Amino acid sequence: MLFQTSFFRKEVFSILSLVSIFVAFDLNNGKSVLKQLIFVNNYFRILIFTAAWVCFVGLWNQSFSQTLKQDVSADSLKAGDILNFSITLKKDRTYDRIIFPDSAGFTENFELRNRRRYRVSDFVDSLSYELQFWATENDTFPALPVQLIAGGDTTTMYTEAVIIPFQSTLQNEDEDLRPLKPIFAFAAAWWPYLLGLLILLIAAGIGYYVYKKYKEQPEPEPAPEFKPQPFLNPLKELENNLRQTQNISPETEQQFNHFYIKLGDAIRRYFEQMYRIPALESTSREIIRELDRRAIDERMVEQTRIVLREADMVKFAKFTPSRGQAQKAYDKTQDFLSIAKTLHQSRIQQMRRQHMARVQGERKKFEDKHSEVQS
Repeated sequence: MLFQTSFFRKEVFSILSLVSIFVAFDLNNGKSVLKQLIFVNNYFRILIFTAAWVCFVGLWNQSFSQTLKQDVSADSLKAGDILNFSITLKKDRTYDRIIFPDSAGFTENFELRNRRRYRVSDFVDSLSYELQFWATENDTFPALPVQLIAGGDTTTMYTEAVIIPFQSTLQNEDEDLRPLKPIFAFAAAWWPYLLGLLILLIAAGIGYYVYKKYKEQPEPEPAPEFKPQPFLNPLKELENNLRQTQNISPETEQQFNHFYIKLGDAIRRYFEQMYRIPALESTSREIIRELDRRAIDERMVEQTRIVLREADMVKFAKFTPSRGQAQKAYDKTQDFLSIAKTLHQSRIQQMRRQHMARVQGERKKFEDKHSEVQS
């Protein structure tokens, strides 16, 4: 967007004011009418020269006015595509500080991977963003603000909004309808049905005979035994589930789908065991919303958001990632495991003590109940 300073207007006003004062002073100086006319003619020449000079200054000043441009490296995007979005600022003066937009200015469908700033000269400054697109519909780059700070004054310029069309990865397959084949005529035979009925009756008779024989001799009931429920360590369960995915080398779409489902279910099951959240039956958005509500560590929430989002894209949007992307997703789950080991050891020890106390209470109830039955 074009931004022009007020220097040109101030300069014109100052020059015209000085010329008017000089004309008024000379006309009132008591000179003859002829001399006054000569002075007026000279001052008109000065005014014409001044107007021409002012127009030249105005055009020169406009050619160096400040501009803000944006550029997108792609016309349309598929889920998982990476694009570059750049902002170039041409300025007509130096500033104490220039604040470019951060990742909060983009929508949640764009993940900021990297950004670089290039300073071509004192009057050209640019910033390049490397973004990854995660959506299944069209999106828009909003008008982003750039703040120019000079002393106590702040000037804000905005980029233009850019619409990014979504390009589906699904292929349209048109299959022609094939004509129906004629019905094949089989020879009618009744003896297989009769033979099958006879075998069924013989088997039923044998089964009834065995049932009656063993029913008359009931086996003694074994003494009841208390079987406590073992404590399941959520960290051990998470580590075992991730170890199972380590040896998977996905190649096809079905294998990638199985790989990401295993990763997502491992994290979902961990939160379900740790916080009693129905994570296996909830959507990814519901899980993230519940984790934010419970003030779970931001690092764990961020790793969870990345893994579950990629798993949803593979499962629902038919997105086929590369083996490198799959390895990065697995590395995210390993980071998640390391953070969980650091933060949740004391909580798991408390859960173990609560489980042991609950088992002792159930054992006592079991023994009291069966002691009353025996007495």
